[in-house]
Formats: sequence, C-alpha cells, structure tokens
Amino acid sequence: MAVGCPLGLNITATSGIISAINREVSTTDGKYVVIQTDAAINSGNSGGALVNSKGQVIGINTLKLSGTGVEGIGFAIPINSTTDVVTELIDHKKVLRPYVGIEGMTIDSDLSKQYNLPEGVYVRKVEDFSPAQKSGLKAGDVILEVEGKKVTKVDEINEIKAQHKIGDKIKIKINSNKEEKEIELILEEQP
Repeated sequence: MAVGCPLGLNITATSGIISAINREVSTTDGKYVVIQTDAAINSGNSGGALVNSKGQVIGINTLKLSGTGVEGIGFAIPINSTTDVVTELIDHKKVLRPYVGIEGMTIDSDLSKQYNLPEGVYVRKVEDFSPAQKSGLKAGDVILEVEGKKVTKVDEINEIKAQHKIGDKIKIKINSNKEEKEIELILEEQP
C-alpha cells in the first residue's frame, strides 16, 4: 500500500503490487535505485510510506512516471536507503551531502580521437573555493579514475562520491597537460 495525502485529501491508501526492486531511475538530481509499484502515487504522496502486507514500511514514496499512455508506474526509495538520511535530519536538521565542485563532460572514444584526449571526464569548470580547486584540479584536466575505478561519466563520479562521507579523502587519477598523476581530494559539505 502507498500511504499519503495526495491532492490535499487527508490520509489516503492505495494498493498494488511490487513490480520491480533495484530498478535504476535517472532524474535531474542523479541516478537512484528504487522499488517500482503499481499502487497509485499522486502529487502529495511523496514522503509517505510504502507498506507491505504485514504493515512494515518497506519504502518512502518518491515519484511516478506520467504521460500519455502511462499508468501505474510509481517509485519508492527502499527503507534501508533512508536510515542515514533520517539520522542526518535528526542530528543536523538537513541532509549533508559530499561535494566535489566540478562541471564535467564525457570524453568517449570518438571525442578522444577527435580532440586527442584520453577517455574519461573532461573538467569544463572548477568552482571557486571547492574541494576540486583545493586539490589542484583545473579546467581542461581529464579525470580517469576515482578511488581506483575507471570513470567516463559525471554520474559515475557521483556514485562513488555518494559512498563516502564529508571529510573523507578520495584518490583521483587525472591527465593534466598530457601527464598522468594522482591527486587527493577531501570531500566537503555541499554549499
């Protein structure tokens, strides 16, 4: 059941089935692993509970797909993914997110050949006073690996970053002016 207060209606419950678990959904905020359900989730249900037949909260209703010909595709964040967020909200009154401070783009094999750059994430911009700037990253550098994992997309950097906490040091392998080197970046709180 999806529980919430959709469209201003006081406490509403809809029922359905779990269509998929560990479904990857991309939004403008990033990529998330969610539970998919066909229980009706409408505006106002976000933040409500997704409950199993035993009355246990298994997820937090988050979003739904909508459009012509689309019905019964709603998503919830698995409850196990929310425990750190709940603790942060209780302790700090906000969610603390680690921050790097770059704007980047993918250098795939075609762009690599065209611009004579290695495959990776091209750093288009480094924000002033950011962890990236403090670590020595510069516009024009290409990020090759983060924590020993090859990266070609900003989303991949974000996924690795999300596994760390503010204050953690991460190792980044870059190509700067045709020279490979490894730098250390200390994650800070996102402003």
